[in-house]
Amino acid sequence: MTTDVIGTGGITLADAREQDDELMWVRLALARALEASLDGSRKALLEGDLAGIERGTSNQIGLLRGFAAVLQRAKGAPATRRKPAEAGALEGAHARRLEEELRHSENRSLDALRLQAALLVRARAKLRVLGNMLAGPSVPYGPFIAAKSPESGGI
Repeated sequence: MTTDVIGTGGITLADAREQDDELMWVRLALARALEASLDGSRKALLEGDLAGIERGTSNQIGLLRGFAAVLQRAKGAPATRRKPAEAGALEGAHARRLEEELRHSENRSLDALRLQAALLVRARAKLRVLGNMLAGPSVPYGPFIAAKSPESGGI
């Protein structure tokens, strides 16, 4: 990353654009890393790999903190919105392509988050059933069938 130009007072339009590009690339890298981490967590959830789930969760927490830091930095940075005529055709096309790629990556991450949430709900339900089964025979899992004992004259 380049040095932080916020607060220097002598920010040029080129510096601000470079910083916008840099923040966009950082966001894209974070979104791709989050996608990969969520994919790994999904596989770990499906395989029942608790260590993999924990690793994925801690990795995702770190990535989300990175997103928060980038967004905080973007709030403090001067906003420059490029206009194709102002930025040049090549630079404008590059910026649009980068923004589109970022948007697609973020959408894939959101889809992966939704899938992971559904898998976690399913895993929680399975764990609840297992916990009830391990609790013993006091928890019924079907219609109650009275066993006939020899004292009651049953078979």
